[in-house]
Amino acid sequence: MSSDVRVRFAPSPTGYLHVGGARTALFNWLFARHLGGRFVLRIEDTDVARNRPEYTQAIYDGLRWIKLDWDEGPDRGGPHGPYLQSQRVEAHLSAAKALLANGRAYECFCSQRPTDDNENDDDDTAEFDRSNVIDRAVAASCRCNKLSDAEKAEARSRGPAAIRFAVPPGRDFVVDDLIRGKVTFPGETVADFVLVTSDGRALYNLAVVVDDRDMAISHVIRGDEHLANTPKQQLLYEAFEWTPPRFAHIPIILNAQRRKLSKRDGATSLNDYEAMGYVPDAVVNFLALLGWSPRDNRELLTRDELIKLFDLDGVVKHPAIFDTAKLGWMNKEYIKAEPASALAARVVDLMHRSNRDGAFDRAYIEKVAALLHDRVRTVVDVLELGSYFFTDGAIEPSEEALSKHCAKPETVALLQDVRAALAAQSTFDTASVERAIRELAAAKGIKASEYIHPLRVAVTGQSVSPGIFEVCAILGRDRVLARIDALVALLNAGARAHARAVH
Repeated sequence: MSSDVRVRFAPSPTGYLHVGGARTALFNWLFARHLGGRFVLRIEDTDVARNRPEYTQAIYDGLRWIKLDWDEGPDRGGPHGPYLQSQRVEAHLSAAKALLANGRAYECFCSQRPTDDNENDDDDTAEFDRSNVIDRAVAASCRCNKLSDAEKAEARSRGPAAIRFAVPPGRDFVVDDLIRGKVTFPGETVADFVLVTSDGRALYNLAVVVDDRDMAISHVIRGDEHLANTPKQQLLYEAFEWTPPRFAHIPIILNAQRRKLSKRDGATSLNDYEAMGYVPDAVVNFLALLGWSPRDNRELLTRDELIKLFDLDGVVKHPAIFDTAKLGWMNKEYIKAEPASALAARVVDLMHRSNRDGAFDRAYIEKVAALLHDRVRTVVDVLELGSYFFTDGAIEPSEEALSKHCAKPETVALLQDVRAALAAQSTFDTASVERAIRELAAAKGIKASEYIHPLRVAVTGQSVSPGIFEVCAILGRDRVLARIDALVALLNAGARAHARAVH
């Protein structure tokens, strides 16, 4: 069977590729790779009003970023590629005309038209539901299939007709779904539906059936919100006398408030997660577990393990919850598993894409990445949590750090002492910085922490940081001394202002 397995990911380029669409693509890709089948990419770009070239490019870029290679589709060869739905309009219209000819569809002259029912944009489910309501209402009052030839001719003289499919009456519709089992739709819920609008546009249900059949798709794995379309599509397969694919509807993804995850919820596109510094393999691992389980409760799985283990039996029926904290934890584990040099390379790439490269050399970034390697959840954290490494000049200390470690009257003197000790070192590496501070503390008869805490505030602006000896060594003598001087000046200015206020 494996050689006959052909699945497809068919997004509509009406917005950036978001995590729901990426999860659908991943499940299809894993299914194909597990069974040795083919993964087809088809861009359903017939919604001219909302399609944008940048959205199409984002689909390609997003899939490439998470390394989902397609076997057929745009910019791939293969016996049936490339696949752009806009290039297949004639096939769709020809199929509609065939249904007209055999009496399974009829010309519709009703003035009220449903909205485009291309529901590949998962965020438009509510709009699509409204479209179905309108379609059922129009179908209920439509009498166009009972018009005489003369009445049809007269109606055509006023404008072109739509083409509406004639749903056989008196039967319920059963979808035998590979995940949800048998799902029954009462006959009254499926009304005659538009195949081609009066302006000549083939709508979703017709186009997707024709495309899937022509591309020999064996399994349609898609979001649960598509389930309501399936009876209409099964009717079309029946009318054409074509063998339908097997259908599998994967659970929707909900946000933390258990509402449907959408692009309007915030940073849910793959572009956003790449920009936020997530690791592609961590994102793949996380998405794979949104509605699927390997049955052994493992959470960290390599790509090869996912391919080996994935099957539709492990896909659940209930909604999946998008847990941002879990994604952060998983991403941190992936970063920790990589060498620090890999993290440094990701930081360099991130800085380049944000036009921040050039100010710091690769060797310096590698030192910072090695120090923060086990602390960060994302690549961006290196630049944000370690912002003091990528700032020239003085650091503005936080109020919390100042009140916690710099409120004592002797703080200025402590900073001046540690400055002198550090300035006197012939070398300025981790060992020499630590030695200078500990020897100073021993000579003064106080704990080394009395120097370390205000020094940390001076060089990082924070009350906590990685080891201060390592931080100072990476920053270098000149920046450390300059930042100590800046904090001393700040504290002295504050003391003078306080004195003036008292008097």
